[in-house]
Amino acid sequence: MATAYKTPGVYVEEISKFPPSVAQVETAIPAFVGYTEKAVVDGVDYHAESILKPIKIGSLPEYEYFFGGAPDPTTIQIELNPDNTVKKTVVNGVNLLYDSVRMFYANGGGDCYIVSVGSYNDDASDVDRQELLNGLATLEKVDLPTLLVIPESVHLDLDEAGEVHGAMLAQSNKLQDRFAVLDIVDGDKEITQSVDPVSDFRNNVGMNYLKYGAAYYPWIKTTLPFKIDYDAIVGGSYTQGGADVADIKALFNAEVVESIDNIDADITTKSGLTAPTGGVINNRGALETYVNDLYGYLKDFFDLSFSADTSSNSAQSVHNKYVKADSSFHNLLKVLFDYNHFSQAANSDAPSPAWDNALINDDFNADFSPLTFAAPTTDRNNVFTATSTATNAAPYFKALASKAQNLVAGFYAELEAVRKSRTDNLQEVDAVYKGIVNAIGKQGVILPPSGAVVGIYAMVDRERGVWKAPANVSITAVKGPVVNVTHEDQESLNVDTEAGKSVNAIRAFTGKGTLVWGARTLAGNDNEWRYVSVRRFFNMVEESVKKATSQFVFEPNDANTWVKVRAMIENFLTLQWRAGALAGAKQEQAFYVRVG
Repeated sequence: MATAYKTPGVYVEEISKFPPSVAQVETAIPAFVGYTEKAVVDGVDYHAESILKPIKIGSLPEYEYFFGGAPDPTTIQIELNPDNTVKKTVVNGVNLLYDSVRMFYANGGGDCYIVSVGSYNDDASDVDRQELLNGLATLEKVDLPTLLVIPESVHLDLDEAGEVHGAMLAQSNKLQDRFAVLDIVDGDKEITQSVDPVSDFRNNVGMNYLKYGAAYYPWIKTTLPFKIDYDAIVGGSYTQGGADVADIKALFNAEVVESIDNIDADITTKSGLTAPTGGVINNRGALETYVNDLYGYLKDFFDLSFSADTSSNSAQSVHNKYVKADSSFHNLLKVLFDYNHFSQAANSDAPSPAWDNALINDDFNADFSPLTFAAPTTDRNNVFTATSTATNAAPYFKALASKAQNLVAGFYAELEAVRKSRTDNLQEVDAVYKGIVNAIGKQGVILPPSGAVVGIYAMVDRERGVWKAPANVSITAVKGPVVNVTHEDQESLNVDTEAGKSVNAIRAFTGKGTLVWGARTLAGNDNEWRYVSVRRFFNMVEESVKKATSQFVFEPNDANTWVKVRAMIENFLTLQWRAGALAGAKQEQAFYVRVG
């Protein structure tokens, strides 16, 4: 109320009779940390600039736009029958993030965050513990993620994986708004007397903050195909009758293989082209060097000859199209010719002409014959100014160089398209090659289950509520678990008599498919926080209440404030009770709120 009204009139004052409400926060926004093909966001190359930053996405196409596509398999081992059909395939990959995100969306996922810590690796030993920890650390400053996933931690040594898992649990405990889904190293192996991945996991994950995480075993066989191309197949290792196959290409259609080899030889001409590189250009000498490098780059491209692909002359035909008269290449050269023409004082009518000698002293007509160049009819004096002549002219030449590089890149992209058409043709005409492609495609990618599990979390949260156990739910896009877990096997997973670290099973059931068959946190002996749904529900309530009550910070610490806060929280919890999240015949039996 105003302290005093100083003029006569009608005054209206609104008095709030209802307490503010609590808005439920999101509960299933995972943050994936790992390696990607690229990381280019808003034109900035995060890998080149060594930037670690969580990026929010809402779909797989959005992921592919920012971070690229599937990785190539790192290992292809194929055993052939005497008739060259495939007897056995073993295909493995190191980089698991992309396919884990695919499983997240296949199983009902929505928004998520991606932290790319580097480009794809060629070997499991290249996965670096510190890089993953650095990526994880960036998530502390982001409020929205509620789940933590690092699938490539399975490639680390047991102690290093334990350190990463411990850091995920510690961050969840510190912020109290997220939950870690952990993958087990060697989770694709069966538990035996000599190999026990579950015990190894328990021995290395530690004892701290176990209520903030859950683990799942075993890994899953997905229906996701490997990214397989001609290069990956010919780079694989092959055996037949116990002996190594020296050259797998010798078993393919010789004519098509030769045509692929020929176009490959022509594509390698790209390595002979050196684009101009220039830093700061602020004098005639630096500009002249840069411009002549550009001229040489264009001349080298013009002079390219393609002798390998003699049967169809595909490369030569594409090249002829690029360098013919009035092509984009010719028009670019014309602009360079005009710029060079006006760089000489004798040819300039500018108030303060350029230099006595042109930047390029070579003969365009002779070097690029039969293309022709005549005295320019377009006035380009604006390129050269009276002051800071070289500095002001440099951007014009750099723009030309950029166009030239784009043109050359387009040319080689067309050659790559020719190559792809030939590798596709090989699959159509050659039974051996086609059999290998089909056999690899049938295997499917083997993954740790965290990506699929957080997708299930999102789906269950959306359809039933965060208080519903994310278990007894089918996993989409799977053939089955890598290891069949029996009822007896699961007993030792559910109950850990040593330290209480429960591990949830993924099991295949006849007539039901592959189900998540467990919903326990790692704190299996904790009567309060034993279940994933309980921990995640309280995460949601605590975060929702925390954000809603922040408006009361610095309010008077008196009964009026307490009543408002209590009413607000009680209304929110009443809604949760009515939805089935809290047990109790009456509201009073389900919860109570103490404030003050």
